[in-house]
Amino acid sequence: MWTFLQRTAGEGFLAAREDGRLLGYAIFVPSLRAIQRRAFFSGEAFKWALHAVSGRYDLRPGRLLRGLQNKVFFLFQGQRFRTRGDAQLLNIAVDPDVQGRGIAKRLVDAGLSAMRALNVPEVRLEVRPSNRSAIALYRKTGWREVGRTRDLEGEWIVMVTTP
Repeated sequence: MWTFLQRTAGEGFLAAREDGRLLGYAIFVPSLRAIQRRAFFSGEAFKWALHAVSGRYDLRPGRLLRGLQNKVFFLFQGQRFRTRGDAQLLNIAVDPDVQGRGIAKRLVDAGLSAMRALNVPEVRLEVRPSNRSAIALYRKTGWREVGRTRDLEGEWIVMVTTP
């Protein structure tokens, strides 16, 4: 999936490196629907499903079913907060050893800049309410809460910003 997103997210697939070491990454997509369609019509989604069912991802059947239920539930819950397009910050992570150095902020700023260059009107993300440091970062970089949604694991805060 990582390789697929790297090929399809283009300018929104960002990495922070230092001396060849990956310190963090962020994945911004200008259109989540376009990524989903491409995964489906290219056959990638079927390959992922086959790998998951065959045990390649080391998921037990019960956990696999719960994960699938969770994704479907979440997908339908979160759609109600889409207002202008379907751009999204899919994922961001920073190595715990280098957190606090401003890497996440630089990744968010770079991702928003990439979305701005693509004339994306709005970017959305979801974050767990317990992730206080991420919420503080998002607010600092211009995101605002527009609602809350749930999946089988709990609540998510939905935030948007204008790049």
